[in-house]
Amino acid sequence: MELKNEKKQEWFKWAALGLICANLFVWLVLAESGRQKFTEVRFFDVGQGDAAFVQTARGTQIIIDGGPGNSVLEKLGRAMPFYDRQIDWMILSHPDSDHLSGLLAVLENYRVDNIVWSGIGKDSDECRQWEAMIAREGARIFEVSAPDRFSLDAGDVVVEILLPESESAGAKESSNNLSVAARIIHKNRAFLFAGDIDAKKEALLFGANPDLRADVLKIAHHGSKYSANEEFTAGLATAAAVISCGKDNRHGHPHSETLDLLEKYDIKTLRTDDDGNIVFRTDGERVFVRTQK
Repeated sequence: MELKNEKKQEWFKWAALGLICANLFVWLVLAESGRQKFTEVRFFDVGQGDAAFVQTARGTQIIIDGGPGNSVLEKLGRAMPFYDRQIDWMILSHPDSDHLSGLLAVLENYRVDNIVWSGIGKDSDECRQWEAMIAREGARIFEVSAPDRFSLDAGDVVVEILLPESESAGAKESSNNLSVAARIIHKNRAFLFAGDIDAKKEALLFGANPDLRADVLKIAHHGSKYSANEEFTAGLATAAAVISCGKDNRHGHPHSETLDLLEKYDIKTLRTDDDGNIVFRTDGERVFVRTQK
């Protein structure tokens, strides 16, 4: 009889523990959904490369490039709840290793629902691995060109594809200039991700879109002097610019010419090599920024 009581007490103990864990999980989910009232745009410090993560006010998650290696996984682990293993949208600007490599690690560790890229590959093992992995992923795949656009969160958030041009699939251009350039707009505030396009391509983009505006600009090609067109940079009416680059990188990014141009137009400049992770929050009207070392 005593043995039966002990077993009964043990069963109640584990049942109670299970109930507590279930309640804790529910409260964590509710707390997370209640906390997210702003769209957050995070530029991850992943060394010499690009990786950004967007979570909208309604919880839609977008990863844009993954940087080199797999350090993006640690960054995502801090930005997302531990129980969340799904990402809504993945955008690859172009298949150079410093943008692509980390996305391969993300595909191995998260389920991705929608994948956006130009469809323009390159002759590399990583790009072939990318094409094989996205074919197996089961996601919807969008091979985009301007002026494609995606409406998210009942129209509160829009993703506009600015580049490449529709005729670029067979173009003899560098992979940098075939980058997907995208603008993410939350109501009245916009973030522009310029990939690795050069100054000539920036000038052509602005010439075709003279009303183009962005509150925050991800500077193209890690702040290279070859990717900073003055008309484009000044014409966007940008308040803040982000340069994603590695500490003491061998390319010397960002170049002084780019930094001088941003200073000339009084554009607040943040750098992942100096500032670490850079986090913007917006309610569609106001924009706030903080940095995380």
